[in-house]
Amino acid sequence: MMRFLLALALVLLFTSLVAFIANMPGSVSIALPGHMIDMQLTVLLGAVLALVLGALVAVSAGHWLWNMPNQLRRARLEKNRQDGDAALAGGLMALARGDAAAADEATRLARKKMPQQALPLLMAAQAALLDGRRDDAAANYHAMLEGTTLTNDRRQQVSLGLEGLYYLARAEQDVEAAGTYALQVLEVDSKALWALDGLMTLAVQIGDWPAAEKWLRRWGRAGRSRGEIKQRRAILALAEAQSLLAKDDPAAQLAAVKKAEQAAMLDVKLLPATALAARLLTRGGHLRKARKILKQAWQKNPHAVLADAWLDCYSDQPAAGRMRAVGRFIGKQRGHKEAAILRARIALAARRFRQAANLLAPFVDEDTPSRRICLLMADIEDGLERDIEAHGWREKARRASVEAGWMGGGMRLDEWQAICPVTGRLGGVAWQAPNGDLKELSV
Repeated sequence: MMRFLLALALVLLFTSLVAFIANMPGSVSIALPGHMIDMQLTVLLGAVLALVLGALVAVSAGHWLWNMPNQLRRARLEKNRQDGDAALAGGLMALARGDAAAADEATRLARKKMPQQALPLLMAAQAALLDGRRDDAAANYHAMLEGTTLTNDRRQQVSLGLEGLYYLARAEQDVEAAGTYALQVLEVDSKALWALDGLMTLAVQIGDWPAAEKWLRRWGRAGRSRGEIKQRRAILALAEAQSLLAKDDPAAQLAAVKKAEQAAMLDVKLLPATALAARLLTRGGHLRKARKILKQAWQKNPHAVLADAWLDCYSDQPAAGRMRAVGRFIGKQRGHKEAAILRARIALAARRFRQAANLLAPFVDEDTPSRRICLLMADIEDGLERDIEAHGWREKARRASVEAGWMGGGMRLDEWQAICPVTGRLGGVAWQAPNGDLKELSV
């Protein structure tokens, strides 16, 4: 609407100007050597106006012809970009369905249409990895590092290439190369979180705890919250405690206790730290302190990990003493499933089979009792010499869904670890129920 009004105003202005010139009286005489030119004023002004309009048309035409190559080039680049985007979309879908050949074909087309872009190279590397061609993937990642001028786009491309090379090196257990790539990224982007996290992980892997703390501080300054920093520091403390336990040195053993206690205080949800601290304190004769920290953690979160640690701390007690002590331990969590399982385990060890069955009765009546409940009931029936019932409970246990446990990268682990053995991620092991097909990994 605005364009229409503007055009209308210009037409009105032009027609008004023409009418004004046509109605102007007078004549003009122009003297030249040997000539005298006489003309009406309107003719002269009309000629001047025609010349101006002709000049404007000529300039516009020249400008259009001058810019036509650039316009054609931009149109060609836009067409290539659209074709490249379409090829990338097809390649991503091929990667999602696991079709390496189709992904390779789409990647070649995208690289032809978008030779200066990083995404086609990145997708080519992923397609090569999907097809098991690690050398080709590495070559594509290296191609992303070529060039000298570091614009913002180039920095991002270099960072992506180095990240790909880092994870390739990690997969090949080449710690030195992985560390080199991560350090190179920090020269381009000093706050690259994945690089700082990777260097921290490598430091934990080789047991360089001062370096791990240094990278943790830089990782925190790169934009992590205080809660995340505390959780990561707790993981580092617990990992160091576990490494110290491997040393046959009284000083190292004492330091392991301090580190485990530190980890438990930094993150109350890191139950392996509480369990380890309690076991080490019990081993050192500090029974009261060990039982206190277990009870405090239990009141906040009744958990199988804490129950196992409690049994270890009371392993030297007679069955009757443990039955009395467990009542004080479970406190207000008496109705919790883990409390019932713990008490049933103690009763079963004391050969009080009917008491153990009564403790588990509320959870036996569930539609799908857990695998642990079924196995405990099988042991109870064995103790009561009822073989048929025991066999039935073991069949139920075989069909029962797998309960929560230490999981990392889709694998079931025997115990918590600082670094996930499947993904190589620091803090990548968590207590959770498995999803889908479960794979067992004993480490």
